[in-house]
Amino acid sequence: MGILVDVLQMCLVGFLGLAGILGLLAIVSPTAFAVAVSHGNRAVLFAGQSRFDRWISIDKYIIEHARLFGSIVIASEVVIWLLSSFGPDAYSKSALLITVCVSLLLGILAMSHMLSQQREIESNLAESRVDSLTKLPNRRAFDSELNRRLAQRQRQGTPLCLMIIDVDKFKTCNDTYGHLLGDEILCGVGKTLAAAAREMDVVSRLGGDEFAILLPGSNLAEASLAAERFRVAVKESAICYEGRKHTLTISSGLAEAQSDDDARSLIKRADSALYAAKEAGRDCTFRHGIPEPAIVDSPRCETERVTPTADCS
Repeated sequence: MGILVDVLQMCLVGFLGLAGILGLLAIVSPTAFAVAVSHGNRAVLFAGQSRFDRWISIDKYIIEHARLFGSIVIASEVVIWLLSSFGPDAYSKSALLITVCVSLLLGILAMSHMLSQQREIESNLAESRVDSLTKLPNRRAFDSELNRRLAQRQRQGTPLCLMIIDVDKFKTCNDTYGHLLGDEILCGVGKTLAAAAREMDVVSRLGGDEFAILLPGSNLAEASLAAERFRVAVKESAICYEGRKHTLTISSGLAEAQSDDDARSLIKRADSALYAAKEAGRDCTFRHGIPEPAIVDSPRCETERVTPTADCS
């Protein structure tokens, strides 16, 4: 029995020593602590959501809380050492009850702080991946999702198409009517595209008047029909600004991911198709490598499209 007690005491001392080393490391260098206790560049999901903007970095979360963790560990070990060195050999029930209650209170306070930090990190991360004007995923979020979808295609063979969109004559509109109308147009186009998309589609704003839509599970023929749906939805919508309605159109380029595609090559091919749509007169969608609109009967617009057409009713 005495040997077992000695072994347990040695294990406890070893555990406390290891915890103390980690606590000191967390206080001195949170980054080194994150490397020591995690595998680097790992991520977790919040609330079981599968959307790409719900992922956070474990390392970042650990670094945020490292010094708090280290301080709690060192303080706990100091208390244990004081009690073992200067405390009585036996404790009353009331003293034990007070000790347990204080420990629970400290644990609840620490947990409350960590949950608060978790919500703050989640909120900041979501904001960093959302376009402030249109509230759509931004370029950073789009790049992350595109890489994830390409990896999924490599593993499972799931079809994937990319659609890149420009608002026709947007610069002319900005120069003629002002940037406030330009902002209204971008918000309106973003809402229209999001409303016309399937739940699995990812509509993003890349910057300026350029949008992108990822169409997972769609081959080029199916994506062509979707592109026409987006084109018609935008053309049939109108922006009401200062008592006037403004009609607008979009030009789009489509490309289907191939086995040797990476994010850059797929974007380049979709961009090439977009340029072809612009050269053809705008208000249409071109597929990469095919010198005609994705939907042959779709009209082409040679004239200014972002113009006031009627008073708002």
